[in-house]
Amino acid sequence: MNTTYCPVRKPRPWGQIAQAGVVVVALPLIIWPFVSSDVFDLATVGRYLFSATIVQAVWSTLSLATLSTALAIVLGTVIALARISENAVLRAAATGYIFVFRGTPMLVQLLIWFYAVPRVIGQISLSVPFTDTVLIPQQPASAFFTPFIAGLFALTLAESAYMAEVVRSGIQGVDQGQRDAARALGLRRGKIIRQIVLVQAFRIVMPAVGNQYIMMIKNTSLAYAIGYSEILLSVSRVYYTNFKYLELLLVAAFWYLVLTAAITVLQHFIEKRWPAR
Repeated sequence: MNTTYCPVRKPRPWGQIAQAGVVVVALPLIIWPFVSSDVFDLATVGRYLFSATIVQAVWSTLSLATLSTALAIVLGTVIALARISENAVLRAAATGYIFVFRGTPMLVQLLIWFYAVPRVIGQISLSVPFTDTVLIPQQPASAFFTPFIAGLFALTLAESAYMAEVVRSGIQGVDQGQRDAARALGLRRGKIIRQIVLVQAFRIVMPAVGNQYIMMIKNTSLAYAIGYSEILLSVSRVYYTNFKYLELLLVAAFWYLVLTAAITVLQHFIEKRWPAR
């Protein structure tokens, strides 16, 4: 019996081709007016793009954003666990925390930590209990709460409220049957949370955590208001002297895009290395 096989022909993706064509045509039409106009002095952009001042500001931005996000993940996880706790007091406290820090603008929180909190505290000192080891010698709180420290406190506490809800959604996304099975095997609740639930929860919420990290990179620009030398403040100090506002803002936008691209690549690698399922 002779069997004739006919090759399967895939339909031509005319829709995708048309969409790609629109993008290819539209991009030059959008970019060319900016490049060809006399509004931007590209020589000035090139001169400041990799200057020592700007590169240092990029590092300051990355340092503050990374440290704030890392601390927010830890604190947010604790708040998320309190949010789903069987203890009504813990649930209420976590709910109130999230309400306050998500409900007030991050800029307001930055200003409070830099201007109000030092006046409330007055003097600050810190030592290890029952020893003579002094971690922070007694000093005015205003000297301790530098723009970096105030920014770190404000951004961490504000971001932890958002991160708590992200982690809580991941915890609730873990199959309840796995917890029941672990409990049936005699595992304690703490061990179930640490070794089964949180491990899977963080895999589930990894895209959201990466997105929050990117948002934090941009939120560091709010520290401009308290004098922290991040990207926006650094470029503003330059354009206040040479009046090249648009060129220096292009430099800032370039570096924000570079940092966002780097985090996106890192996030993609982590998601492939540790997939949600």
